[in-house]
Amino acid sequence: MNTLQEFFKRFFHLIIFVILVVTSIVMIYKSINYPRYVMTTSLQTITGPVHKKWNKFLRHFEYAKENEYLVTQNLSFLRNQDNVFIKNDDTIYTKIISDTNAYGNKIVKRMYDYFSAHVIYNSTRNKHNYIIIDKGSLDGVQRDMAVLSAQGVVGVVNEVSKNFSSIIPLLNPNSRTSAKIKPINQIGTVVWEDNDPEMGYLVDIPQHLSVKIGDSIFTSGYSNVFPADILIGTVAKKEDNAKNTFLTIKVKYATNFNNINTVYLVSNLYKTEIDSLKQNFKNE
Repeated sequence: MNTLQEFFKRFFHLIIFVILVVTSIVMIYKSINYPRYVMTTSLQTITGPVHKKWNKFLRHFEYAKENEYLVTQNLSFLRNQDNVFIKNDDTIYTKIISDTNAYGNKIVKRMYDYFSAHVIYNSTRNKHNYIIIDKGSLDGVQRDMAVLSAQGVVGVVNEVSKNFSSIIPLLNPNSRTSAKIKPINQIGTVVWEDNDPEMGYLVDIPQHLSVKIGDSIFTSGYSNVFPADILIGTVAKKEDNAKNTFLTIKVKYATNFNNINTVYLVSNLYKTEIDSLKQNFKNE
């Protein structure tokens, strides 16, 4: 006991010093970190939304790059489809044509080419809907060019200025697209009647033909506007028509017209030549 008392007496001041030092360190630690915590929390309240918007801004450019990449890939895919070439086994004939390539075991020449544009205006709820794109005659756009989306048919170019063009989409009563229904390959016409941005009608299909819900409807290729076998939509409903011998076929469009940003314009490289032949028959 005496030994313990002697120890405290001898080291009293040292013990008090150590206690004060430890207490001071604890108080300094708390006094430094609490304002830091408060400041950090306050700054996060201010900088959090800024960082969020900045990241969103950066993602916008990343998405734009990704979208441009997808557009490039889609163009490459479209330009190499079978339906954009004229195949001919007559190698003697095709050798005299400059625009020829080896395509499998056949000699071919390109009939259609593609380029992209962005939609700057689009209506879907009007009786006569239309679309405006950011390319015009300076970019090679011409009247009656076919217009596609990544999903399928959009419409046809109507009017062209130097820098912009208007499109008559499938969602317009003036739109009439030559189509065929697979697998029976019967030819008909796709029209728009009910002011529904998702649905149209396939007309001129006889009632005796076997048409099923879900059958696909493609462009026929019997015009100089659309290449053959571009998806228009699928059969959503069919009924016999008591007024005539044709089916009433409701078509769900492949293209989502409420969300369309990029389109692909189709240039028929032989349109002028084909039009001149058709004009000869009109004049008779």
